[in-house]
Amino acid sequence: MSDAEVLRLVELRKSYNVGTALEAEVLHGINFSLQRGELCALVGPSGSGKSTLLNQLGLLDTPSSGELFLLGQPTRSMDDATRTARRNDSIGFVFQFHHLITAFTVLENVLMPLMIRSGKPTAQQREGAAAGG
Repeated sequence: MSDAEVLRLVELRKSYNVGTALEAEVLHGINFSLQRGELCALVGPSGSGKSTLLNQLGLLDTPSSGELFLLGQPTRSMDDATRTARRNDSIGFVFQFHHLITAFTVLENVLMPLMIRSGKPTAQQREGAAAGG
């Protein structure tokens, strides 16, 4: 892994209803890497596994097999508390059907993971969030 590598998927697979007659593999051995500064679009027809893959990338679900490396660290065997901490300090995730906290501004909603992690954001952090960076 290079210092610039943010994500790496190695033979990532996800199946549902494992061990039953209804077992279905949704992700079929995906290999992929994303470098710092790269942009990527995930497109495909309904039912093709986009949401399943995003749930893997956001550490919201675990793969059936294979591995997802986040900043060089394997994630499959992480416990829930560690996955939650990695999600909070390393991943920005906006759901399709977002649920903003109405008592806060949009900027405060964007800054929420930072505020949970380290309290009140600095002026520089607020400026960066407002600028989209």
